[in-house]
Amino acid sequence: MSSHPGEDNLEPEQLDDPEAGWTWFFSLASIILLVITVVAVTVLFYFFRDLEVEKKVIDQPALQLSELRTEQEAQLDGYSRYQVIPIGGTEEDAEDFIRIPIERAMEIVNAEARSPETSSLDGQVDGESIIVRDSASEKGDVRQ
Repeated sequence: MSSHPGEDNLEPEQLDDPEAGWTWFFSLASIILLVITVVAVTVLFYFFRDLEVEKKVIDQPALQLSELRTEQEAQLDGYSRYQVIPIGGTEEDAEDFIRIPIERAMEIVNAEARSPETSSLDGQVDGESIIVRDSASEKGDVRQ
């Protein structure tokens, strides 16, 4: 060993341990600061996430719902033909129907209700065939 104090880099001040009180204080202060930072970042994240969800999802009209409503309103306001295939049937068994606007259908129903010449209206309710005849006819209402 050498007798010079600078050669082996061991000086008496460097061998002392740090004080335990200050070490504990800085450790606890750092942990508390870390917890506060993590909680603050979490709160800010969820706050801004909720704002974005509200702005981009809740406040936006449902695009598919708007398109469906527009398509359905167009069907209600126009004439068209369509086919219905009965359950268990084939395409040859398909029945043709005509779709008419609601306003026109209401006019037809009102006109039939007002005119006394209406002799028979055929329809189907709850799976039962209904034939309604005018009260002037000899048979009256017949339900099958």
